[in-house]
Amino acid sequence: MKSKCCTICEKPLNHSQWHESKNKKYKSCPKCSAENGKEHVYYDYPDSFGTTEKRISSNNPDEPQSYCVPCRGSGNNSTLKKILCSDLK
Repeated sequence: MKSKCCTICEKPLNHSQWHESKNKKYKSCPKCSAENGKEHVYYDYPDSFGTTEKRISSNNPDEPQSYCVPCRGSGNNSTLKKILCSDLK
């Protein structure tokens, strides 16, 4: 089954995306984005995600967690500032 794509950037919702703006870094949460169903849902990085040495790769040297803290069962989504893909364009 083909995954749904973001209506703004046309990239798969279930794949993390990155955005940098004014010295701030944002990362999309694949689970939150898929639940949104229309566009990527971004949060501040690394504060809303955390890092782990297990995730180090040449593409991701910062060791990012894939999902936001609440989607990993460690918090509440209502405390995070949700930024939609359309807000970053």
